[in-house]
Amino acid sequence: MNTLKELWFRFKLKKIILGNGQPATDYIMELPKRHRLVAAKSILECLKMGYPLNNMEITCMGRELNRKRLGII
Repeated sequence: MNTLKELWFRFKLKKIILGNGQPATDYIMELPKRHRLVAAKSILECLKMGYPLNNMEITCMGRELNRKRLGII
């Protein structure tokens, strides 16, 4: 990801607040590095689909995105 796109992405995530009141960036930074990109994409996808932003929905969306990426679905 180029630098400008990454900065825009981080700025967008700073404004997102999860259901428990935690900023999305804090939630993502608590995860292991290998899960951070998928979690960020999952949060944005949950917002697009109108799902609540809680750990269960973010995790389910991440699994779904990984299945699509791997061609399992």
